[in-house]
Parts: sequence; structure tokens; C-alpha cells
Amino acid sequence: MSHRSNRTVALTTLGCKVNQADSDEWIRQFGDLGYEIVDFGEVADAYIVNTCTVTHIADRKSRQFLRQARRMNPAALVVATGCYASVSPDEVARMVEVDLVVGDQDKPNLVRRVHSALEGDDEQPLEGLAGALRIVGARHRAFVKVADGCDKFCAFCIVPYARGRARSGDPDVLIERVRSLIAAGFREIVLTAVHMGSYGQDLEPATTLRELVRRVLDETAVERLRLSSIEPEDFDPNILEFWQDSRLCRHFHLALDSGSDATLHRMRRRYLSADYHRLMRNIRSAVPEVAVTTDVMVGFPGETEEEFAESCRFVAEQEFANIHVFPYSVRRRTVASKLPNQVAPEVKRQRTDLMLDLAAKSARRFRERFIGRVVPVLYEGSTRSADQVITWEGLTDNYLRVRVTGEVALTNQIIETRVDGESDGVLVGTLIGPVLEPRPTPLELNRLSAASR
Repeated sequence: MSHRSNRTVALTTLGCKVNQADSDEWIRQFGDLGYEIVDFGEVADAYIVNTCTVTHIADRKSRQFLRQARRMNPAALVVATGCYASVSPDEVARMVEVDLVVGDQDKPNLVRRVHSALEGDDEQPLEGLAGALRIVGARHRAFVKVADGCDKFCAFCIVPYARGRARSGDPDVLIERVRSLIAAGFREIVLTAVHMGSYGQDLEPATTLRELVRRVLDETAVERLRLSSIEPEDFDPNILEFWQDSRLCRHFHLALDSGSDATLHRMRRRYLSADYHRLMRNIRSAVPEVAVTTDVMVGFPGETEEEFAESCRFVAEQEFANIHVFPYSVRRRTVASKLPNQVAPEVKRQRTDLMLDLAAKSARRFRERFIGRVVPVLYEGSTRSADQVITWEGLTDNYLRVRVTGEVALTNQIIETRVDGESDGVLVGTLIGPVLEPRPTPLELNRLSAASR
């Protein structure tokens, strides 16, 4: 009896890069089993929603996608997984649209459970799950999850309850994973984790993120290596010496959350604004033209007008390349949900708008610094307008999105590009470097990468 499938599966991902890394792994496994990956807006035999629960808005979006799946194909298998499904499994299971809830502890078995449900094949082992890496997709950056879970328990955060305690991946396994992704055609590798700074502390023998980065650079043929979010209090300044290697992307994401020390204290964050400013200064001294992006929360319980103004002043001084602004959202089981002086919704909306305006100005100033410069861009894909103009889009190593127009195929190439201007938050440029013959690309993630990026 064959255990390979000719069925279709659609998957959409909400939330963080760690969720994206989980989704990419499931897609690889489904591809090994012969499944066709289709867009979430198409009819499929199974729909998987990798949910997020960082805010009540994320919960709502997760439910919307689950309902959309059922509307697309009433006969499909609809699966909820990810953080919302882990934190509120009973609530998700009560949704009439949902057939299967896969919590955090059972995510390694998700593909097996979906395949068994579709094929009625519970007693037989699956083929292909340990086979050669097969990537299906158009994304040219691959996410490698180096650790899961978190031990921090910040006052506002539900993630430790959703993903459990910190657990690091075996460095030898991670190095082999990177090699496989490079062999599959990926030009850029992104190391990601819920709590990146703690990587390796739970292993025996213990290791560090710095050592893992050194091994990736020394033991693989990676062309671009990017790190996702690192906690300010866990940032090892010694790691900055590696940025003399041009393969390391000049981009750090350092969650700030607030520029007010009083607010940071109530949040149970383990740094002060002065510590953060000192880290920013060290990074910029070691890595010229680095992009530092961040998260800023507004309306945390007890945030006064003075504290909010203090946060705005601090954010403005740091000159971030991009800022993710979000209003505080009550999460059950967290310390912050029980704090007094919850900020009124209308006040949170006003503060969000003010911080978003500050964020937009900061990001525009950073982008404008590169007008007239020549930058290397990894081109990921193209769109064709109604008047048949082809626009290609990609990323610089310091996380600037660049567009050019032209008929020549640029997919999966890193090409020197002159930045001519800016339009709607994206840099517009002209190709300077040579355009090579089209490179082999990672096999189709079908249009999933565009849908879940």
C-alpha cells in the first residue's frame, strides 16, 4: 500500500518568524509525501492555520482564517495549530469550522496526523519524513528555528504559556539543516527563536548563539545569514566581531517595548532605557549602516501621559529603521491582565496613532539615507501590472525593500542596484550589477510564501 498522497494542502501563517519556521518545516514534510501546496484562497483537501495569540487582534484573525477555510471547501479537513490553538484549545475546538486542534507539544506530529486523517492510514508509518530535503516555494530566505519556548515570563506575554520553557536545538542538527537549505537553493538563511539570546544554555554541554553563528559561517556555504530578534539584556557584544564578514546581514531586531523605565519595570523587562541606548551605540559603532528595528507597545497598564511622552522621546532619539507599534492587549493568565489602571481603549488608539506617525517618520529617514547609493539586493519575485510592466522586488542585507522594473528574470539573484528614490515606503532603483542566467530556485512553496510573509 502506498502512503504517498496526491492531495492538496493550504497553509497560512500568522505572527512571528518562529511560526514561519514551523510552517516551512511542515511544508517540506508535506512535499516529501507528494502533497501539492496551494494558495490559502484556493480549494484544498486540508487547510492549516498556524495561529498567533500575541494580541486579541491576532486571535480574531486566526478565527477569521479558520472560517475562511471552511467556506473555501466545506468538505476539507480544517486544522488549527500555533499559539492561539495551544493557549485556548477548548475555545478553538468549539469552533464548528475546526476539525483538528494541534497544540504546541504535538506540532512535531502535525503532518502525520493530517496525513492519517486524510488517508485513513493510522497504523502505517509515513514515508519521506526523513528523506532528502524538498522545498516547495518561491521564497529565497529560509527560516531555521534554533530554539523554542521562553523562560522570561514578562508581565504582558502569553508566549511562555503557549510554547513552554526554552528548548534549544542541537547545533549539529541545525548546521546540517542550514547546509540542506543552501543545497536546495536558498540564498539567505534566517536564524530565529522565541528567545534567541538564551540559545544553548539548556544544552549539555552548554553553548551560545555566538558559537552557533561562528559554526554556520565556518562550516556552511551560506551567502547571507540574518538573525531575528535578540533580547537586549541577553545580547552578547562579543558577537559583533563577526559582522566584519559581509555574509552577515546588517540588521538587528531589538524589542524595546517602552522607552519609559517605569513602564519597563511594570512590564518585568530586564533592562533600562540607558542599557538599551548603550547597546544601540555599540552596535552602530561596530556595524556601519546597520538597520535596527524594534517593537513598541503603547497603553500598558498604568502608562501615564508622562510615561508615554518619555517613551516617544526615547524612540525618536534612537532613529530606528522600522518600528512595529501595537497597543497593549489583555492576555489571560499573564501578570499584566491583573494590574490596576488599565488604559482606556480610546487612549490606546490615540497613543498608537501618535507612535505610528513617529515610526513612519523614523523609517522614512532611514530609507532616504540610501538614495543615490548602490546596494546589493536579493530579488525574490515579480508582479505584472495591467499595462504589462514587470516589477521585481527584493531585500537588501539591512532590510530595505527595493523595486526595479524590467523584463529580465531576476529571481533568486543578488544584484548591485542603485537607489534612485522612494515610493510608498519602498526604495525604487536601477540595476547596476550584471544579471546572470536565472539561478536554480527553491522548488515552489506554491504561492504560500507571498500569502504568509
